[in-house]
Amino acid sequence: MRDGGIPAKRSSPAIEGIIERILSSRRDLTRERVEVLIKERVAELEGLIDEETAALLVAKELGVPLPPLGGAFENKTARLFVRDLVAGLKRIKLVARLVRLPPPLQLSSGRKLQRMVLADESGCVDAVAWDSAADIVESLSLKPGDCIYVKNASVSEYKGRLEVVLSEGVEVEKLGSCELPELEGLLTRCGVNAIAMTVHEVVEGKGGYCAYGMTKDGPACVLVQAQSGAPSVKRGDVVLVQDPRRLPGGFQRYRLTRISRVFTLGSQPVDESPFRVASVDDAGELGWYTVGVRGRFAAALPFKRGAGAAITVIGSSASANVLTFDDSLTAELSALKPGTVVELLGVYSSERGLRLNPYYSVRKLGWEKPAKVSETLAEGGYVSCRATVLSLSFRLRLLASGELLLGAAVNLDDGTARARLLTSYGPHLEELTGSSWDEMREYASSGVLPHILSYCEEYLKGAELELEGWLSGDGVLAATKLRVS
Repeated sequence: MRDGGIPAKRSSPAIEGIIERILSSRRDLTRERVEVLIKERVAELEGLIDEETAALLVAKELGVPLPPLGGAFENKTARLFVRDLVAGLKRIKLVARLVRLPPPLQLSSGRKLQRMVLADESGCVDAVAWDSAADIVESLSLKPGDCIYVKNASVSEYKGRLEVVLSEGVEVEKLGSCELPELEGLLTRCGVNAIAMTVHEVVEGKGGYCAYGMTKDGPACVLVQAQSGAPSVKRGDVVLVQDPRRLPGGFQRYRLTRISRVFTLGSQPVDESPFRVASVDDAGELGWYTVGVRGRFAAALPFKRGAGAAITVIGSSASANVLTFDDSLTAELSALKPGTVVELLGVYSSERGLRLNPYYSVRKLGWEKPAKVSETLAEGGYVSCRATVLSLSFRLRLLASGELLLGAAVNLDDGTARARLLTSYGPHLEELTGSSWDEMREYASSGVLPHILSYCEEYLKGAELELEGWLSGDGVLAATKLRVS
């Protein structure tokens, strides 16, 4: 009885149970003090939680063991902050921003599972949606950054971490907007592995594409496999790449993994892009902003050990090597006539020079007729002359299919200057070896080709070559014609 003989209003059985649990654990507190703490918690959250939830929060703050999920304590109406979640709460309401959304899982048991990370201004929490709830999440076409309202979820503890559980009977609504921190800050706070990037250039290749763009940390490139199921992107798209694997090197270069996802968050105009297809003469200046290289093709010299080749293109003043690890491309380029103007798209700059991404494009732009023909190497430009072989080195590697990859590097002197002729062109190699391509295949299959090439390297020292071709300022010759005198 309170003063005046009016009976005191009793709390609900659930709240009474929590109060009794607190009093039995904290004998230094009185019932009146606990009730005051509960009312203060309700007032502090401005009525967003009811007394039952407030009682659970007070118990948590006092270090009182809470009842497990499935006990008699149930929250039916509260809308909470993430920081206020405690294991054992049921039927909670939560407004949060979606921060991470990996692909849904179909378990061997037949159940469907969708994991998520949710966040608000107070913190981050893992969430799981099961079966019909996972279907609801999927039907909303959600993406990171979306604000959602969750009703009738519960809170449990899994491996020492709190987890919001969405199961049968849950309601999920996608909100048009919410007054919560922006996604980029929440990604860092929640420790989510993701990058936000504005796309500037896209290079389509066999089996995927390379997206070049700008992140908050500078230029970046993302390799997207066709089988990943990721959407196509275009210039101006603002994308979030979730759970990528960063590749070695100083440049921000990422590859998708089996759990990666690419989301298009919006778009913005990209009028001027720092990314360029550079001429060979300018490629060194662009650095990480290099998307491709344009120049006259000289050769694709295979590595003697292991997959790969160095594709050499030349300009007026310089030459450049672009490394590739695609043997099919190396074989294809053996049929390309030196001097052809090409664009190698899908390039990136590494500490060891320019490299070609796995997804690339090679554009053959044709032939440029020389304005004049020089008669000596010293004059440069397009030359037509006779020169002496100082040394010759063949580059040979046999593929598992039996196909051979072959190239040659020839050091020359015409009496006025020296040059280095690089070639992987079939007719040139036939001229240097005195053998047809079919004969060289037979020699390779019988194991004698390396010996024949060694003989040719010695035999051709001092020989005269009749040459035509483009000579770069740094002395690399892309021969359009070659004949042993």
